[in-house]
Amino acid sequence: MGFTDSIVTAGLTTALGLVAFVLGQFALKLVVEPIQEQKRLVGNVAHALIYYLNVGPSDPTGPDPERVAEARRTYRDLAARLCMNLRVVPRHEVFARLQLVLPAKRVRQASAALIGLANTVQKGSHADDVNRCRWDVEQSLGIDR
Repeated sequence: MGFTDSIVTAGLTTALGLVAFVLGQFALKLVVEPIQEQKRLVGNVAHALIYYLNVGPSDPTGPDPERVAEARRTYRDLAARLCMNLRVVPRHEVFARLQLVLPAKRVRQASAALIGLANTVQKGSHADDVNRCRWDVEQSLGIDR
């Protein structure tokens, strides 16, 4: 093997390595990160459901309008981010069949229930509609109590 053959082999190896790196980054940014983001969002929803459980009349210090407003903003933001994630994952239905992401129908149900929760959170954790919304979110996203 001559000097020229060594240079060609090194060049091809470098080029193939670069192509593999670019394709890996492409897959990471377009597929892996959005899938991880959905799982992170479900964790954030679980956190918010616990964190804002005592908002409203059941708050130990009494109803706090600022905390109610914060809970509403948080629930609406999480609902919007869940819907956004459906648009970010390419071929979402394929990944849902592989059980790598939640089915779009369940994500939409959770998003609607979070908006319902945002609209009723001031009633407190003992109100039937608040509990129904919380239960819908938990069931749709597979969150254990």
